[in-house]
Amino acid sequence: MRVKATNEGLIGGRTASGYIVDEIVPFVALPAEAALGRLVCVVNSLTGAQCYAFVLDVGPWYTNDTNYVFNGSRPMAESNPKTNGSGIDLGYKVWSLLGMKDNTDVDWWFV
Repeated sequence: MRVKATNEGLIGGRTASGYIVDEIVPFVALPAEAALGRLVCVVNSLTGAQCYAFVLDVGPWYTNDTNYVFNGSRPMAESNPKTNGSGIDLGYKVWSLLGMKDNTDVDWWFV
């Protein structure tokens, strides 16, 4: 699914899974607790660069958007003007591996 991605940041912070964020482990956040621990493939839609990452955090914006994460619906954040419309947060390593320069679209799926 193609959605807007943002940079998680939070180096040194703790994710919903208990992981302490660093610059080494490739991880993402998706808005469904049931996705924690799953593996995803993420592709930069502008360059084609791709990588694999673990879902180690819940977000962005929502914590129970299972229709988006598991059933292919559009992210709830896209229709809420109080959010930036992103459907996935990328940890530092994923952001770097994909060569992201700004919040832009990525494709992602479970592996």
